[in-house]
Amino acid sequence: MVDTLLTQAQKEMEKRGFEGDAILVGSVAKGTYLRNPDIDIFLRFPKELKKEDLKHLGLEIGKVIIPDGFAKYAEHPYWHGTYLGFEVDIVPCYRITSPDEKMSAVDRTPFHTEYVKRNLKEWQKDEVRLLKAFLKGIGAYGAEAKVQGFSGYLTELLILKYGDFISALKNVANWRKKVYLHLEGEGEEFRDPVVFIDPVDPHRNAASAVSEEKKSLFIYASQRYLEEPSIKFFFPEKIKPLKREKILKLVEERGTYFYVISFPRPDMVEDNLYPQMRRTLEIFVNILRDFHPVNSLYQVTSSHVHFIIELERDLLPKVKKHCGPPVWHENSKNFLSRWRDGALRGPYIGGYRWFADILRNERRVKEVLEKRISNYKLGKYFENNKGKMVIEKMEKVMDELNLESLTEFLIFKFPWER
Repeated sequence: MVDTLLTQAQKEMEKRGFEGDAILVGSVAKGTYLRNPDIDIFLRFPKELKKEDLKHLGLEIGKVIIPDGFAKYAEHPYWHGTYLGFEVDIVPCYRITSPDEKMSAVDRTPFHTEYVKRNLKEWQKDEVRLLKAFLKGIGAYGAEAKVQGFSGYLTELLILKYGDFISALKNVANWRKKVYLHLEGEGEEFRDPVVFIDPVDPHRNAASAVSEEKKSLFIYASQRYLEEPSIKFFFPEKIKPLKREKILKLVEERGTYFYVISFPRPDMVEDNLYPQMRRTLEIFVNILRDFHPVNSLYQVTSSHVHFIIELERDLLPKVKKHCGPPVWHENSKNFLSRWRDGALRGPYIGGYRWFADILRNERRVKEVLEKRISNYKLGKYFENNKGKMVIEKMEKVMDELNLESLTEFLIFKFPWER
């Protein structure tokens, strides 16, 4: 099947007069794939080709090979579709002789494939599969923005570094705040939670996608597995969603207040959407800090993006202690002038600052959000669609929410504990 795709892709390139080649990259090429792998076909074009022509030709050839596929977008567009039941990506890139010559991020991918094929021993391929399955089972596999975890390539590098699955877990279990790894010598300094210098490009961190949370999850899961191995780390049980009434009962028992801020779902690739969602949720939590946020999460459904925030209270006191400038600051006169007759108490000195007790104008969640949101810049899509924002108590929009996600939130268990 792969040979058929490669042959057809090669013919399409030659038909258009290019001396480039079609190659197989990724886990299938390296023999480290799990069940039902994606097939990655790269079309390598001459460096002289303009980028716009590269993009156009990649999609054109992809459409010929998989007519019912569609374009997806990363740094530049590529073609995605299904062939004989397998997911296939057809990606245009430049044929370069060294990663230093890269003209786009994907140009180094063939070098990753060759490096792993050259250095990974045959028996280590199963060790990679074990580590991939472990990471997938605990919810930390994948470099995409939705996951912020460990990529397939990074997993292979970890086995090359530590030797085998168990040795990898033993080392990960002892990771601490700073993790800096390499195979071919040190490279640049990075500030990411996990740093693994790319052996084919010392200017790149192969672990740049890994979040602090997924790093910590990997550490803890490794410790727990070494203490008590279980198949559940690889194949966790699925969450059984609670019914609407049970979820509302759990919320009532918590004695907190759940609010949902909703937007229409954009037509946008996940790698662009999820960073915007994280930024936007952080801003909402900050705006509502006076309500003492307890927890927060987001959901993406077929029609909407929902930001769910749990608050300790949903009504602010009438009085607010308003913080002013330091007593010696030049703005002190303005503060005193503003509040000398307008404050309930003060202005008065607390430590080295001026304070005044004042009446709040907005006391409810919806009022505060609508008033203060103009002072903040949300993720690009949400910033441009502030007018479509809807704020409701959670019980009013339960039918629109993902109950599985809410169940996992309210009855938290690590995947291997379910």
